[in-house]
Amino acid sequence: MLSFSMVVFLLIGILFMGLPVAFSLGGTSLLLIALFDLPMKIVGATIFTSLDSFTILSIPLFVLMSQILLDGRIGDDLFDVMNAWVRHLPGGLAIATILACAFFAAITGSGAATAATIGMVAYPAMIERGYDKKFTLGLLAAGGTLGILIPPSIPLILYGSITEESVGKLFIAGVIPGLVLTAFFIVYAVIKSKRGGFTPMEKTSWGERIRVTRKNFWGILLPFIIIGGIYSGAFTPTEAAAVGLVYGLFITLVVYRTLKLSDIPAICLRSVTTSCMIAIIIAGAVLFGRVMTLLMIPQKLTELIISNNFSVLMFIIAMNVLMMILGCVLETVSIVLLTMPLVTPILHALGIDPIWYAIVVTVNMTLALITPPVGMNLYVINSLRKDIRMGDIISGVFPFLLIMILFLILVIAFPGMSTWLPAVMH
Repeated sequence: MLSFSMVVFLLIGILFMGLPVAFSLGGTSLLLIALFDLPMKIVGATIFTSLDSFTILSIPLFVLMSQILLDGRIGDDLFDVMNAWVRHLPGGLAIATILACAFFAAITGSGAATAATIGMVAYPAMIERGYDKKFTLGLLAAGGTLGILIPPSIPLILYGSITEESVGKLFIAGVIPGLVLTAFFIVYAVIKSKRGGFTPMEKTSWGERIRVTRKNFWGILLPFIIIGGIYSGAFTPTEAAAVGLVYGLFITLVVYRTLKLSDIPAICLRSVTTSCMIAIIIAGAVLFGRVMTLLMIPQKLTELIISNNFSVLMFIIAMNVLMMILGCVLETVSIVLLTMPLVTPILHALGIDPIWYAIVVTVNMTLALITPPVGMNLYVINSLRKDIRMGDIISGVFPFLLIMILFLILVIAFPGMSTWLPAVMH
């Protein structure tokens, strides 16, 4: 395992030099190619094939769609609808925020987009009604994590492209865990709110509920088109992203008129920036995985684990601890792409269901979104207003971290939560 130790220390050294993750992975790969006299031609071929994928094509489409919906203020509409139905309950605004996060997550597949979109409208509303500031900030950051668990999910798309598992099946597997985590957040919000400190809101009349719901019907319909189309087999996840993009353009440009044609170039430019960042990480990570395979490192790791009689539970615990540590310094895309080429052969050797493991990984990655110092959602919420301090966000998100760790344990202990629905539908 000398080569594996060398790889680990080399990668860590390059990361600590301050290079971005994509270039750290690519640079490590090039050094290993030179050190072990591997054919240099694999670089160009691997980078090209890593991005020449129909499945990967869904990522820039989902990114562009989420940016259109963000700028088109569809999140505001979703929040208004949820608020109209639940605002009279204890912690009604908090519940509306969580439900809006879950609904928007079912459209975009992005945790950061969910946190930003719902945060912009929910934060001032909750503060105005007397909700504790730290609780509000923690709720928004944690609610945004639903964006990568409730399908469609960009990490699950990447997982499927690496392991060659059905992305549609992975999406189905994320439905029940996503709903359960949403319910956990709602229960905590109600308990927290019942302790006081907020101003209850009057119950909305049925006429007003119907009016608000009818007004925002087009936006509400979008997640049902995307998810329903995938689950029914009408179209693939990539086709669903394209349909969602066209539909998003239609409702923001024609129906609600919250966007103008002149806004589209700037939206596309911001989306290209995000998509290119993900594409570069994918290219670097796939090249790194290819070099690992040529050096026989995944096979050696598998032999090591089998020879030492590692149980499935021991392996799962070890991997989750490792991913929690990585989540403190890397973003979710990098962690999935970095670990899965090494882990996939071990899953098969130990007889672990890759669909179940995908959900375990994704739930772990939700922790990475709100774990300091590089939790993406922490910075998204911090950027919403100038009066928001990072210390308040971290303090407010801590109870949600504990809830999510408990939820991760439940997902590991009860695999049926992830595997039952795919088994029924396929």
